[in-house]
This record gives sequence, C-alpha cells and structure tokens, in this order.
Amino acid sequence: MKRSLLITAAALSLVVFLSFSVLAKYPEKPIKIIVPFKPGGMSTQVVTMVKKVFMANPDFLGAPLAVIHVPGAAGSIGARRVMNAEPDGYEFLQIHLALMSRQAAGLVDFGYKDFEPVVQGVGTCIVPVVFETSPYQTLAALLDAAKQKPDSIIFGVNLGALNHMSGITLQNSSPGSKFRFVQAGAGNAVFVALKGKHIDASIFSIGVYKKFKPGGAKGLALMAEERYPGLPELPTCKELGYDATFCFENWWFAPKGTPQYAIDHFADALEKALDTEEAKEFLKTGGFIRSYSRGEALKKHLDDVWSKIEPVAKQVKDAKKK
Repeated sequence: MKRSLLITAAALSLVVFLSFSVLAKYPEKPIKIIVPFKPGGMSTQVVTMVKKVFMANPDFLGAPLAVIHVPGAAGSIGARRVMNAEPDGYEFLQIHLALMSRQAAGLVDFGYKDFEPVVQGVGTCIVPVVFETSPYQTLAALLDAAKQKPDSIIFGVNLGALNHMSGITLQNSSPGSKFRFVQAGAGNAVFVALKGKHIDASIFSIGVYKKFKPGGAKGLALMAEERYPGLPELPTCKELGYDATFCFENWWFAPKGTPQYAIDHFADALEKALDTEEAKEFLKTGGFIRSYSRGEALKKHLDDVWSKIEPVAKQVKDAKKK
C-alpha cells in the first residue's frame, strides 16, 4: 500500500514538474498571428500597432510576433487555417464580426465556438453618412424619405459585408423604411460615390469617417451606446429616437485545445500593450475604442453579439437572393 502511494505521489510530482517546465519555457519560438484579410484594413492597423508595441517591449510577449495575411472568402480561409492548426499556443487568429456573419449567412460550416476565445482588444462603431450637399441633412430626414418612398434612397455598401449589415440595422430602427442597397465597396470607393452623387448614403467606421470628414462627408449619428469623445458633436442614434447600434471589435482566437497558459499569456501581453502611451495615441487618432475583455466575460459577450447579429445576417442573405 505504501509503495503504491509512493509511486502515485512520484507520478503526480513528475506531472507537476513537467507542467511547470513547459510553462516556464513558453514561448520558445515566434508566435504567428493570422490576419484573414488583405493588408490595409482595421485588422492590419490593430495588429501592426500591437506588433510595434511588442517589439519596443520584448518582455510583454517574450517572443517575436509574426503577422501572416491569409486573405480570401471574407476571412474564412485564414480562419479555417487557424481552426485546423496545431493547438500548441503558437498560432492565433485575429478577426472581427466577419467570423459570425459568414456563419449566420450559411456561407461557412464553422463559427466562433469552434475556437478558443483568447481576448478582445479594441473596437469601433458605425457612422451613417451622406455628402455635405445632400438634401438629407439629418438622420430623421434620411429615414423618413426611405419610409415615404421605399427603395428610393440609394445606400452604397459592399453587399453581404459588415457595412451592408449595419445599413440593415439602421433601416430596421425605423419601421417601414427601406433603403435600396447597391454595390459600392467600402472606404475610398464609397466616398467617391457619395461625392459624385452616385449614392445617397452609406456608413463609415469612426476612423474612416474622420478621414473623409474634411473632404465633405457628413455624419448623421453614431450607432453606439454613447457618444465618442473624439466626435462629441455627433449624437447617438438612440438620442435621436432610433434603436440602432452597430459596433464591432477585434477578437483573438486560438485553435480548440490550446493550453490555458498560452491563452492567458497572450491575453496578459495584449493588456500590457494596450496600456502603453503608443497604444492610447493609436486609439485616439484612429477612431478606436479600448474594449478589453477575456475569460468568461468575453465568452458571454460573444454569445450576446451572436444573438444580435444572426437575424441581421440572415436578413442580408435573403436580400441578396432577391
């Protein structure tokens, strides 16, 4: 009996020793971040900032950060790569709401629950916009026109993408209103279409709106729970009587089965990075909002976002069929 107990104790001691040994050595090699989009978008901006902060503070992460862009299928190709990757703590996915919207629209057979949620870092919210010479100088004027003459307001979006979903959300806040959604792309392409009067309205993220505001883009409201400090003159949709919010964050996921110590290590490192002055300046100038979350709070938030976005994504899918 004593010998059996001694053997069990020794075995447990060995497991504990090996666990601490692995933990003490992690990370031993570069950590790869898969960005499933082409360079240049919100995801690129955020991960580039994080990489710069990690390079300036090597003790935060403890290993080099390798950023790899794997674009295709609105983020699905890169996401699938991470989902199928070895869960060893050396490959992570950085993505946003596109992960949920593709699943809800039935375009992929996997979703956020097929990954380990690691951390949420920053986010942004949506600004409905017109050009400064537009006859629709208020949100009420735009939505009333879309109600009085359904399909008369040409709303430029990237059909099936996040700006389409946010446009649907805005439309739904005014029963009876109906925009005519047309393909216009995003960012620069949308601004050119607005300025050229090829479309009546669209949406921008806060950062993109700040970029085009000096050129004549006019924000009608902010689709957020509260005003953005950098644009204090812009009221929220709710202040104007419309229950329309649309914000999205950058999420970091790992393959299912990734060790908890690796998840915690990365979440800790990102929190330290966001607390630096460089990160704070990035958020301020780029129109981003610090929205750090992890653990059970993040899991609950993801479930809440899914419950809100699933019906909107299906509505977008149905609209594309018509």
